[in-house]
Amino acid sequence: MTGQVYRIGRGTPAEPVNVSFDPADQRRCQNLLTWFERGAEPGATLLIDDWKLCAASDPGLAEAVRWITSTARDVRVVITTGTLTDVPKHLRSLVRMDFLALHGLSTFTKALAWKGRWWKVPIGIDSTGEPVVVELTHFVDGKWRTGSHLSVTAPAAFRSLVLGLMTTHSPRLFHTIFIDAHDTDAFAGLDQAPHVQAHHRNATKNPARIADVLLAESERRLEIVGNTWTIFDHRGLHQVLPQLLICVTGFRDVEATELGTALAAIAQDVGRSGMQLLLDAPHESANVQIDDCTTPANLDQHAGELPRLMREAEPPPDFFTLHDMPKFDTTHGWRPRPVKLRYRTAVGVDEHGQPVEIDIKAGLTEDGMGPHGEVVAPPERRADALKALILGQMLWHSPDELQVVLIDFHRTGAFAGLEHAPHVQPHDLKDDLEQRIRMLADGAASPRLLVCVDGVHGLAAARPAFFATLQTLTQVGRTYGQHLLLSDSTPPSDLPQLHTSYRLELTENGWVRRIGRSVESFVLPTDLDSVARSLPVAMYAVSS
Repeated sequence: MTGQVYRIGRGTPAEPVNVSFDPADQRRCQNLLTWFERGAEPGATLLIDDWKLCAASDPGLAEAVRWITSTARDVRVVITTGTLTDVPKHLRSLVRMDFLALHGLSTFTKALAWKGRWWKVPIGIDSTGEPVVVELTHFVDGKWRTGSHLSVTAPAAFRSLVLGLMTTHSPRLFHTIFIDAHDTDAFAGLDQAPHVQAHHRNATKNPARIADVLLAESERRLEIVGNTWTIFDHRGLHQVLPQLLICVTGFRDVEATELGTALAAIAQDVGRSGMQLLLDAPHESANVQIDDCTTPANLDQHAGELPRLMREAEPPPDFFTLHDMPKFDTTHGWRPRPVKLRYRTAVGVDEHGQPVEIDIKAGLTEDGMGPHGEVVAPPERRADALKALILGQMLWHSPDELQVVLIDFHRTGAFAGLEHAPHVQPHDLKDDLEQRIRMLADGAASPRLLVCVDGVHGLAAARPAFFATLQTLTQVGRTYGQHLLLSDSTPPSDLPQLHTSYRLELTENGWVRRIGRSVESFVLPTDLDSVARSLPVAMYAVSS
């Protein structure tokens, strides 16, 4: 800012100011506003630092600012805010946007920020102060969701879009390839982010080589997706294939080359390949075109800082942080959940701080990952993953929704502490199955049953009759709401007629979740033993 800066705000300002008044000091604040209404001094700036805070102390602030901007000459009014919607619409053009605030963040951590689901992203505000939001997908024939190709012609808006996607989307969901027709600083700072798969400079010198690379990647993706309708349906089958955004600057200079031809061909298969285009010039393939907007004032600063921060490791969460719950609360944890979220729980986080989940519902009939799973690890380590999964299910489901059977065949203490939870009840598995068959015939519902067995190989050898019951549940359990969680040092699914669809396995590189061809590394919460001692007791206390 040029000239004298007069601030209404609290705490230390982000930038130097000449005079600062706390919003609670209404006498001085009103005097300052009156002075600006009368014209103040040429070149002066009125900084309303944190609109929500200042407006709470002065209900007439919006009207005073409107009057100043309508009548005063040679002065400026600048507003900062944590959320754009806190500012009245007619004043939003005065907002000096903060990049993180634009995305609803006050600070960046991977666990907090990477919650995007590839839907839309804000990049700035228009001339009226309204947010400019880029839609990342659209529906084909009103039914099939597919990625949109984007054209953003203003360099700052282009960078704001790319950094916004990186800030709100994990590399697990989104990768990018940078293509610069020349050798500019268009991607400066952004190219340090973990999302960047490749950065091609001087594309005009060898466009054919880059075209071959892109076409090969397209073929690879189409082969993986196979016969599913779209890449989004493919992800529903738990295969990990990130969206790939191909960002091209200087597009006009490569449009007539082999690279331009390849991009046009790739654009046709976006629905199944997940390869979307972001171009700095209009093109017939672009579904969305943004010419210009006002981008955050600190965009370049964050473009230099955030991508490097994204590469730094973050500590694993504790159990309740993983589940975004400060403490156990039945009104939050045991409340009814949407069908898609029922019996789905996080067991840990991946290298990007994002939850890795297990959904025990049947895969084909209920869009889950089950109905049956296994934990494979040495005896002294199996309890960790078992507790993460079972405690997570108990945290989000009441005993009326989920009942649990614990069978520790070798008495290793794999389930220590969990037996105190109200979900754990004795069951005769054969009788339970017969009862569920009758209830289903009568149209009655029953809670899901999670049967957890540690030491399955030993049980199979010593108790063949009981093992036969487990084999029966493997075949018919998903129809009647019975789920198996089997654990041992070697895969229980190696035994005859034991079929599982997900696995938590301890490898030499740590824990992994396996579902079909999908393999996800993850780390467990840090406090499972203490939670296993306290949480089941707390649950019993509130349910008795």
